[in-house]
Amino acid sequence: MRAVNRPVSWWGWHWTPPVPMSIVEIIRAGSMSSRLAALFWLGMERGASIIVAAEPPSAGKTTTLTALLAFTPPETVAYFTQGVGETFDVPPLADSHPTYILINELSDHLPVYTWGTYAQRAFELLAQGYSLASTMHTDRVEEVLGQLQGDLGIPPAHVSRLTFIVPLRVGYRGRPIRRLQEVAFLLPDAASDYRVHRLARWQEDEDTFPLFEDGAARDAFARWAGLDGEEMEAELDRRQGFLEDLLARGVASIPAVAEAIEGYYRQRR
Repeated sequence: MRAVNRPVSWWGWHWTPPVPMSIVEIIRAGSMSSRLAALFWLGMERGASIIVAAEPPSAGKTTTLTALLAFTPPETVAYFTQGVGETFDVPPLADSHPTYILINELSDHLPVYTWGTYAQRAFELLAQGYSLASTMHTDRVEEVLGQLQGDLGIPPAHVSRLTFIVPLRVGYRGRPIRRLQEVAFLLPDAASDYRVHRLARWQEDEDTFPLFEDGAARDAFARWAGLDGEEMEAELDRRQGFLEDLLARGVASIPAVAEAIEGYYRQRR
């Protein structure tokens, strides 16, 4: 991913300095499975738009989002928003790679965050073909959608261009843990503006992340990805195996994982 401008407060406001993590470190911590990470990889390499949400601060929203952005193709372009006063002088779209608008947080808590007419403009650009990646303070998919459409007045047709809404959960299992709570997948729908499919949910008792319990959700995601069912499973297997190999070999630092993912893309071409 190549940034065309400098980020402002990408990591938000913290009482203690944030600790970025690679996707391999997130898998190792148990916050998501390697299979679920492979699913995100399929999405991000296709320019999926994503909102990572959690209610408490320091839940890992930006950490998770930043790690997932490493799955975008190397030529992907990124534009960081600046909050109040943002001009959205975004680079033109290209057919060969995604162009992401990166918003540190969709809220009115700080001037460096994005809200009101600025958020509306970001979603207008999303509807034009740009990709969007951001965070929000809530822990439910329905509340994300409620804030976007109710509080911000963003048209459902623009909201429908989101791909993933990903709530996180902070819990306690003898120690504090962070888990990806579910993955909601949005698709435009002529009858109802958009349809929400659940691709995965965290099963707390087993501490697992089963995918595609709903066959309709599986088929919908495969169609969006331009794959049939067998092709999608093969692509998930390939990426899951790649990530598990990095984990087994101790390749976990952010630079090392980024280099490995770029190498994966080079080898596939």
